[in-house]
Amino acid sequence: MTLHDKRLAKSHDDILEAMADALDIPPSKLEEAKSRYEALGNWLDRPESTLAANDPAISPQGSFLLGTVTRPFTDAEEYDVDLVCRLEASKADFTQMSLKEAIGYEVGLYAKAHGMAKPDEKRRCWTLNYADGAQFHMDILPALPDAQRYQTKLLEQGYRSVALDGTLSGHAIAITDKTLPNYDQPTEDWPQSNPTGYWAWFRSRMLVRLTEAKRAFAHRERITASVDEIPDYNVKTPLQRAIQLLKRHRDCMFVADSEHKPISIIITTLAAHAYNEEATISTALQSILTGMDCHIEERGGTAWVANPVNPAENFADKWAEEPKKQQNLYRWLDQARQDFALYLRASPFDKVPELLREHLGAGLVDRTIAAVLPVTTVSLPAPTIARDTSGADDMARAERAVEQINRTGPQSKPWAKS
Repeated sequence: MTLHDKRLAKSHDDILEAMADALDIPPSKLEEAKSRYEALGNWLDRPESTLAANDPAISPQGSFLLGTVTRPFTDAEEYDVDLVCRLEASKADFTQMSLKEAIGYEVGLYAKAHGMAKPDEKRRCWTLNYADGAQFHMDILPALPDAQRYQTKLLEQGYRSVALDGTLSGHAIAITDKTLPNYDQPTEDWPQSNPTGYWAWFRSRMLVRLTEAKRAFAHRERITASVDEIPDYNVKTPLQRAIQLLKRHRDCMFVADSEHKPISIIITTLAAHAYNEEATISTALQSILTGMDCHIEERGGTAWVANPVNPAENFADKWAEEPKKQQNLYRWLDQARQDFALYLRASPFDKVPELLREHLGAGLVDRTIAAVLPVTTVSLPAPTIARDTSGADDMARAERAVEQINRTGPQSKPWAKS
């Protein structure tokens, strides 16, 4: 259910769905962002462009690609639209610095032609700032194709299954970083990234529900397109909705300390590991919150949240030098478990406990409740899977979840060495 359906809520899941929908980027804003980055791509590829011979291509990455965008926490904040600008070229054609400057030159011309401020240069990307009314900016990451080197490194490190899976490793890119000593020198040793491969892994963790959602969308909209023809961004799965709610909970909890809050890529990765194709948001949240910390590894005494498509990369690499970030991840997880459990176990679906209301934002919760509930409601019982509140049963359920995760874990970890 979405707010656009104008149906009344009848369960915990209806309320959670409505809150996640309220957190989502509005369709009009999504289309605006999409049209803006497509316009930039067309500019970079116009006949007069200094990059035209390199077939520049703009594509989204991060939460815009994953379908886990959440609205800015305050009106003063903006949507951060992360993009990759990939040229068909090699490292023999560019240094990191010359690639970044070449793309920055054309982005600067685009900004000037459209009456925009000069792009800001960041460590790895260029930031294009739109007028205040747009409420978003675009971070444009210069890149070159680098799949062969990426796959070779995976094989050298023993991650054969990922290396040989072209869906996971065949779209890797080399990127720029102006803080590196070889930034202005010809070298094969560039930083690497793989947003398309990560999306393929993330998508595989929810493929059953994604397919079901597309079929339901086609039926609802009375269209005859096949499932494969329906864009992923037209639907949302329980995994994506759960992540949106968890990210909002995180933002509210660390509004006074955003520097040390758990980062989105760690929440997203751990949640996708722990998700087991549950059909509802409430069951997805229970599975995720029960099991996500089981996927934090320890390697040589170091906490490790592996990039699923480059397991030698540790998303938690800052934890060693900033222990507060690791402590805050566990502190947030404990709080999220308590807040959502209290709602799902004990509360009638139309009553959101005060702590969860506070940690999702009182305005968001109150507006959602008002929009999807009639003037008078009849409280329905909590989902049976969440009723019991005894510590012993909680522990038993957690142990069963861990056992299930241990059995199914390799399915979420394609890097298992072979």
